[in-house]
Amino acid sequence: MKMEQKYNCELIQDLLPLYQDQICNAYSRTVVETHLQECPDCRKILAKLRNNCYDAQLVQEKNNVLEAHARKERKETFLIGASVAGILTIPVIVCLICNLAIGHGLDWFFIVLTALLVTASVSVVPLMVPEHTILWTLGSFTGSLLLLLFTICLYTGGDWFFLASVPVLFGLSVLFMPYIVRKIPLPGFLSRNRALLVMAWDTLWLYGVIIVCGFHTAVTDYWRIALQITGFCILLPWAFLLIIRYTKLQAQVKAGFCTILCGLFGAVINPVLALILQDWERFHAYTSLAILPWNAETFNIITALSVTAATIPTGIVLIVCGIRKQRRRNG
Repeated sequence: MKMEQKYNCELIQDLLPLYQDQICNAYSRTVVETHLQECPDCRKILAKLRNNCYDAQLVQEKNNVLEAHARKERKETFLIGASVAGILTIPVIVCLICNLAIGHGLDWFFIVLTALLVTASVSVVPLMVPEHTILWTLGSFTGSLLLLLFTICLYTGGDWFFLASVPVLFGLSVLFMPYIVRKIPLPGFLSRNRALLVMAWDTLWLYGVIIVCGFHTAVTDYWRIALQITGFCILLPWAFLLIIRYTKLQAQVKAGFCTILCGLFGAVINPVLALILQDWERFHAYTSLAILPWNAETFNIITALSVTAATIPTGIVLIVCGIRKQRRRNG
């Protein structure tokens, strides 16, 4: 005959976590054990609680093992980075001694030093910086590369530092700015418009390249020509950005409009350049479609018209297919 339970299940279940963790007093433990002998439901709850505790313990042990392994890896990586840094100091010391021994002071020694800093930025920094490794590597590489260019320019008596450094920064910006902007925290508007930020940043550096080149050229009317050509050519990638990022069109429709823009751009680029360069003979040849002897200009005209004839119909087909696909999805 089943014994009458002295305590209800709700009270015992409230005590089960304390019983499992062995932090209840002796009387409560006796009450719980007595009830467990009589109640199979509470025994099941206790078994489930123990299984959950075991799972949590296993997870904690796994995390401890992974953390210990990560600490070991970081320590070993740091030691490797320190060893590489130590190796890189050997040629620095040798160059310093040789430079002083031949009585040249410290001229090309600093060029060697900054060149080794560039090497260290892509070999030592990734090993010694455990967090945000790529960002630190890119930053140190860019800084050390600019320092190398400045040192060479200084010791050669040149005035080309900005002419070299601005295009370098522009190239690095085009390659790595999308990754950097994606990784760094930004305030609300900039966070929602990262692509716009990258495009504006690259545009500024492009104009920076045009400006620094202007100070090192003797071309007549350079500023008008360079700025107008750059302004016209930059319209195409900006149009791509606005269509792809800021329109709610179907993907194939976006691709179609971008394709049509490529065709139109290819059709007008030559006459626009001729107009900016004030080459009226070429401008008349491009706009009148006159029959010319076979030469480079004729080849350019035929190529531009062929590209336009191929891309515009392709773009229209993409737009039609995209609209039909969207209608089928909505229907």
